[in-house]
Amino acid sequence: MKQAKQLLLSLLFVAFPAQLLAYTLNEIVRNDGIIYQVIDVGANKLSFVGVEDNVSGPVTIPATWSDGKGVTFTVTKVGGNETFYCRNITAVTLPEGITEIAYSSFRAARLTTLNIPASVTKIADNVFYRVNQMPWITVDPGNTNFSDDGHGALYTNDKTELFAVPSNPDNLDPDGTYTVNTAVKTIHSAAFLNTNGMKKMVLPPNLQHARTTYPSFSQTNSLEAYEIAPGGSTLYTVNAGVLFLGQALVQYPRNKPTKDYTVPDGITEITGRAIDMAQKMESIVMNQVTKLGENSINACPILETVTLPKDLQIAGTLGAISSCVKIKEYKTAPNCVNFIAEDGVVYSKPNKDFLYFFPPSKPIAEGNYTIPSSVKTVGDFAFSSNRYIKHLTIPGNVETIKKQAFGGFSELLTVTFEEPSSTSTIGSGAFGWNPKLQEVTLPSTLTELNLIFTDCKALETINIAANSKLKTINKGVLQTVSNLKHFNFLGACDLETIEDGAFQDLKFLESFAFPKGVKTIGTNAFQRCERMKTATFDDDAVITTIKAGALADCGLTAISIPNSVKTLEKEAFRGCAALTEVNLSKNVESISSETFKYCENLTDINVHKENTNYSSIDGYLLSKDKLTLILFPHGKANDRFTLLPPSITKIGDYAFYEYTGLKNVVIPNKVASIGERAFSLCKNLNTITFLCDLMIDPANINQEDNKRSFDNGSSGTTNMPANIDIYVRKNLLGNYNASTFYQQFKSRNTSFTENHLEYMPVSDNSVDLLDVRSTDYTFIVPEIVAHAGKTYSVNLIGDYAFQNTTSAVQEVVVKKNVEYIGAKAFKTDINANTSTIKNVFFLASNPTKRMLSTTRFELDETNENYNEFAPTTKIYVKKSALPTYQMQWHKQVYDSGTHGYQESQFNFTGQLSYQIPGIEITHKYGSFAREFDTDLSVYKTEKGNGDMGAFVAKVGEVKEGPGDYGNATYMVKMTSVDMNGGYTGSYGYVPAFTGVLLKVLDLNATPADFYYAIGEHDDVSYDVTNDIMHGITVNSQTVAASMTDPIYVMSKNSGIFKRRTSPLPNFPVHKAYAKIPGVPAGVKIQFITDDEELTPTGIEVADGLDTKQDEDAACYNLYGQRIEKPTRGVYIHQGKKIIVK
Repeated sequence: MKQAKQLLLSLLFVAFPAQLLAYTLNEIVRNDGIIYQVIDVGANKLSFVGVEDNVSGPVTIPATWSDGKGVTFTVTKVGGNETFYCRNITAVTLPEGITEIAYSSFRAARLTTLNIPASVTKIADNVFYRVNQMPWITVDPGNTNFSDDGHGALYTNDKTELFAVPSNPDNLDPDGTYTVNTAVKTIHSAAFLNTNGMKKMVLPPNLQHARTTYPSFSQTNSLEAYEIAPGGSTLYTVNAGVLFLGQALVQYPRNKPTKDYTVPDGITEITGRAIDMAQKMESIVMNQVTKLGENSINACPILETVTLPKDLQIAGTLGAISSCVKIKEYKTAPNCVNFIAEDGVVYSKPNKDFLYFFPPSKPIAEGNYTIPSSVKTVGDFAFSSNRYIKHLTIPGNVETIKKQAFGGFSELLTVTFEEPSSTSTIGSGAFGWNPKLQEVTLPSTLTELNLIFTDCKALETINIAANSKLKTINKGVLQTVSNLKHFNFLGACDLETIEDGAFQDLKFLESFAFPKGVKTIGTNAFQRCERMKTATFDDDAVITTIKAGALADCGLTAISIPNSVKTLEKEAFRGCAALTEVNLSKNVESISSETFKYCENLTDINVHKENTNYSSIDGYLLSKDKLTLILFPHGKANDRFTLLPPSITKIGDYAFYEYTGLKNVVIPNKVASIGERAFSLCKNLNTITFLCDLMIDPANINQEDNKRSFDNGSSGTTNMPANIDIYVRKNLLGNYNASTFYQQFKSRNTSFTENHLEYMPVSDNSVDLLDVRSTDYTFIVPEIVAHAGKTYSVNLIGDYAFQNTTSAVQEVVVKKNVEYIGAKAFKTDINANTSTIKNVFFLASNPTKRMLSTTRFELDETNENYNEFAPTTKIYVKKSALPTYQMQWHKQVYDSGTHGYQESQFNFTGQLSYQIPGIEITHKYGSFAREFDTDLSVYKTEKGNGDMGAFVAKVGEVKEGPGDYGNATYMVKMTSVDMNGGYTGSYGYVPAFTGVLLKVLDLNATPADFYYAIGEHDDVSYDVTNDIMHGITVNSQTVAASMTDPIYVMSKNSGIFKRRTSPLPNFPVHKAYAKIPGVPAGVKIQFITDDEELTPTGIEVADGLDTKQDEDAACYNLYGQRIEKPTRGVYIHQGKKIIVK
């Protein structure tokens, strides 16, 4: 810190809207790289306060602009907020309509030009003190309040007040003299800012007031002397180029060449900032001075020696000398009345209990310094700009630390308060501007935390000592500690109040644990703490209100609101992008519809079951009676479908307001009204599916200006209906088409039917399977369906979807595409709650509570049986997924009597299993096929026997030889499915729709309780090659066969194949037949197994065949081959040997 900094920061406390679209005072809004502050709520007026860092060059401020949400702003002011910058701006064009240019306008800009519009009526005293270069200013000729002089200087219209002179004036004399207009009587703050080439300033003869306290009227390092033009009347005088007012030295030229300066006789006071950044001063003799002011001698870079005069008063001396980095020793005049210097340090006299000045360049052994034991108070700026202290120890005797006492150290690393401590007060900036300070533990006796760590960029950890008496953390006190990560309470703390903006904009703060006594968390207290993932409250917390913006724009992932809280104000958690879950206690009474605004990933707002004001279903915030949707958590929407609780009859005011991620929504059948601005600003909404039993009366959908449920394009909004396709029930389509209101929508559509299945679109890429009229024995829910040029994903199975399904359907296969299943979906008699569907197979591995209507929407609490499955239906899932299904689909209901959950009477998890029965082999061999991957090895793995192999491919020709089962003289070898493109490593894993020959490898028959499971490796598709087996799936069917194209069917009673040469009707589903080329007619062929080759990578098996029928006229040679036209030789005919000559 090269000079002491005055705490003129106008800290940012963003106030959020009191009601939607009613911006409130001081709210920050951004548009097109420009930053504004709301200054008039009713008239929507703004002040331009800065630009984003990526904006550079000239900038034009618009007179008006629309926020796209129905509000048009007017820019009428500039400045008034020091939080924002214009670092890379070179010129600004202000619109006509600007009426005020306030303090600290254009902060950090290097402006070249600026024109003041005619409409400006007010300019602040310190308007330009934060710019880096003063612009060449012109004033519109129509302005009746202000004027320029043609040389870039800004005045009042009558030239009596001077506001600014350009940094590059064109009217300097050749010797560097600038003569102020003689009409000027007042010179405002920083009027001369970095005025290049100026060495002398001639002040006007009738000067009445020049700002000399910070920021003074003259901020130019090249100035060597002041002079006053003759011929006027002024109280100011000049002596040796120094400006005086009466008996006070008020302004010392920064570049005055004098090295050793003595204050003239008769001067008794040096006012605040009078000697500021004096470039050449090495020593000063104060002579007859008795009074100083704050920073009277400040930031003089080569000043080494200061002696306090004998009669210097105590009043005003605090912080009078600051940031003069070369001072090695302070001295006091002999017999000094009020002060004593000891070892170069100035204390109060006689007890040395007040430390006033510590030399910045005083050598410190090893950088370790402990405040002397006599000191109770460390004064303002006492140690400012110290160069050598690294480790500071503050003993228990120190009670008070004043403003900026330890500010601006260049080497300070640690600060230690010895316990027990007496320090109860630490002033603003006390440890400010310390670039190397990383961690501080504050004393237990501190009662109030002020702005003590200003701009400590390296400070990462602040600890609050155990048993701390700290009660209040004041407004905005930590905003400039930009790298703070940890704020730790090391034990009990008396903290009650965290004021507005206290931790605002601390983007690295990781967490915060609120002490139980906290009663107030102020507006925007933790706003924009982007990495703060957790905020926790004590079980016995007493806080009752979470204020507006208190935890807005934080990195919270979840939050549990303590039992004490009754009110959540608007935007309390606004913009918490990572927030997914909120748990509300039973005592919450009031929640603003904006509390969770812009929480785009919030999926669950869970309300305690005993809350008497609110309820929740599936994370939706509802009225207690569950009839009104109060708030839609934005994270619930997805591109495929967006469901709402079936209990609601009204979509409440602002329920979906300004959710730009919403693309589709399904309105449940009981909804009869849609509230004020319910879908306003949901500009990407393109599909609404109305499942309502009756068309919602347009009179119950708000259509008032500024309150419309759906924006109509006015006030800068989007014409929403023009972009939305609606889908309605078939029987109501005529009503919608006849309604003027609904005619505004892009299109009106209804469900469609494909292959005896009825679908309802719920988005532009997804459909709900409404009605199944299939007759498939094993019905497979389609993954996709095409209609009218669009391809949809089938992601939902609707309520009562199978109620019109015949008993022909015995099984249902649900693939991974299905994400939701409606009430009573698989019941074929919804009134009796029964079903002819015996089995339902789920192939998904990661089920969720939201997959079922009854668990998602807590339908069991109605005491009605809405179960998706009848009690007789078995539900099969993957073995690995069974525990997850049992957990996610386990149903409980809340018991208010026991204040806890109990198992629902409709819980059906006992119907879940992975063990699928149905394979019965009595003679070694069988056949098999399924609509999904299956694992036939699971039984052997769990039971130790019943080893099952699945074979598909013929190896070589049919050969003469014995088989391994039955009686035959011919055999054929086959290989297992894993050797022919199936899942590697398991001869019992059968891919979907693959016909296989089964062999019980270790027994002659399957065990009576044999079962198989859904295959776990269905995330890839298998291409099984050389398969001579043909599976029958979905339905039994007629299999074609002929003399020239026979089939071979496994005999259950013999374990050998029978030949078939005519069509075979009703071949059973889930079995397989073979087509085996090269089989001699009229012989039995068996399969043979070489047990040595039964390895996990392949099994070679030989199995036997027998003919099913012979034709009377058929002749066979001695090798069993059929001969259609026998010639000479010996043949077999009807079992007898014959000779043909």
